[in-house]
Amino acid sequence: MPGDGRRAALEAVSRGFPTVVAAGGDGLAGEVAGALVGTGTVFGMIPLGSGDDFAKSLRIGRSIHKAVEAVRERRTKVIDAGMVSSPADGDGPEIRRHFMNCVGIGLDGEVIVEKEKIKGLRDLKLYLWATIRALAHYKGQRVCLDFGENRIWFEALLVEITNGKCIGGGYYICPDALVDDGILDLCLVRRLSWIEFFRHVPKVFKGQHKHLKQVNLGRLTRLTVESEIPMAAQVDGELWPRRVKRFEIGIVPKALECIVGGDDSGDKFRSFS
Repeated sequence: MPGDGRRAALEAVSRGFPTVVAAGGDGLAGEVAGALVGTGTVFGMIPLGSGDDFAKSLRIGRSIHKAVEAVRERRTKVIDAGMVSSPADGDGPEIRRHFMNCVGIGLDGEVIVEKEKIKGLRDLKLYLWATIRALAHYKGQRVCLDFGENRIWFEALLVEITNGKCIGGGYYICPDALVDDGILDLCLVRRLSWIEFFRHVPKVFKGQHKHLKQVNLGRLTRLTVESEIPMAAQVDGELWPRRVKRFEIGIVPKALECIVGGDDSGDKFRSFS
């Protein structure tokens, strides 16, 4: 149930466990990791979800065996976290939570709505089919993007704010994003025709969409997204509790120590006992 991961993580912290490992998908991982921010407890992940994009950012991948080995080796890295909130409105109270991988507003939220209706598919096939179904009824909407120093209006199909590189089980939508650079990455996608969608979406699988005229990329530390029409959103692969007209997003630098796998050139790791 939603919230169970957070409650279990906080109980583990209160009992003095130095490490908490989430065995599940991005939603559970984000919930558990968010609960550990500021506690000094180390986060680990065993990827068992339908996308496991956060696991890719931690260089664990989707191999359960390699993930277990990573937990055993206990090599860690301090990463950033995002913070997203929506204010109280007539439909409910303020909602606030950390995110580890991404916040997707607009199409991404509609995709999760469709994803929850689909049975029998996993991984990228699930998200691709859910995207096609979402595009059948969602064509985008006009949004205001407030970066603090300037504001723009944008006819957006998708507003994606990421800490990691990958979303939706294999869309490398912000391919240059780093989880430890103190910056969030932004991808804005304008409205697409069906022809444009099928022509360009394969490029996103390899992060080769940056030059497209329908795409704008950027970097930020805070952003407010508003619309006159309530927006659906997903946070770390989980549907935001309700459609809202305003999202406020920021970054928490060096928020969490995480167990990682692999070793890329230039990264600095340390072992812990």
